[in-house]
Amino acid sequence: MELRQLTYAVAVADAGSFTAAARRCHVSQSALSTQVAQLENELGARLFTRTTRRVSLTESGVLFIPGARQLLADTANLRAQVSAHSTASRSTLRVGGTQTANRVLQLPAALGELHRRHPRVRITMTTGPSTELLDAIIGGTLDVGLASMVPGPLDSAVVFRALCPPEPLVAIVPAAAVRDGRTSVGLSELATVGPFIEFRTGTLLRAMVDATFRDAGLHREIMFELGQIADVARCAMNGLGAAIVPKSFTDDLCSAESVVLAIDGHHPTLSIGAYTRRTGPEPLIEAALELFATSAKRSDA
Repeated sequence: MELRQLTYAVAVADAGSFTAAARRCHVSQSALSTQVAQLENELGARLFTRTTRRVSLTESGVLFIPGARQLLADTANLRAQVSAHSTASRSTLRVGGTQTANRVLQLPAALGELHRRHPRVRITMTTGPSTELLDAIIGGTLDVGLASMVPGPLDSAVVFRALCPPEPLVAIVPAAAVRDGRTSVGLSELATVGPFIEFRTGTLLRAMVDATFRDAGLHREIMFELGQIADVARCAMNGLGAAIVPKSFTDDLCSAESVVLAIDGHHPTLSIGAYTRRTGPEPLIEAALELFATSAKRSDA
């Protein structure tokens, strides 16, 4: 048995399909299916019952998968222990964050405080969408990924820890499109108040906004697609269109051209937290997560 085969088998059990498991493991479905079949041949037992509609565990699979999962976890822990022993202590902390997480958690200030407390630690920082950060955590190129919780089951090698209350999404609409004194707007009305300014595709925020309108059977006209949420908010606040953004991006904006409103009947939120590998707590990572959570609480005060 190879660890790769165990990883693929656990992924199929978690995802419930070979297609989804292959996508999660970043391999072709044929390659994953071949490895699982080889594992089954070596074991002399079928692990999965395959039909055109679903994949389910056989009795042998129910017996095998928990042990495979534990073996993968033990292997990851062993690697982490050997790595920690060889370097005596962690000398680098690699942090990644989405635009929203960086803003909500006041990440530059938190990393500055972490640097003052641990001056010998080299801290690196990168930004990107949630899916990219999650892939980097799984691939071992990031230690901490600060992002919104992605929908669906997590890879078995990763854990997510919420660091602050959910971040609400709010609407920015032209002031002339709403009556004075209103604090909220309905989704159907929101779809008609003007062209929309959107965050770029391939991001969790854009997917959430698209799904919100799609699930309500509503269409909106999209005029701008921008790569920075702050630019989306600023353009909308200057009357160039409507937008839905995390509330934290509107806290320091003020304009006579637009107003910020809650969304009636819909309360979309982003759960901001940290992705880390499931390798047991490391003191430096734990210290960093505590600082990030504390920084978020200060920003709410």
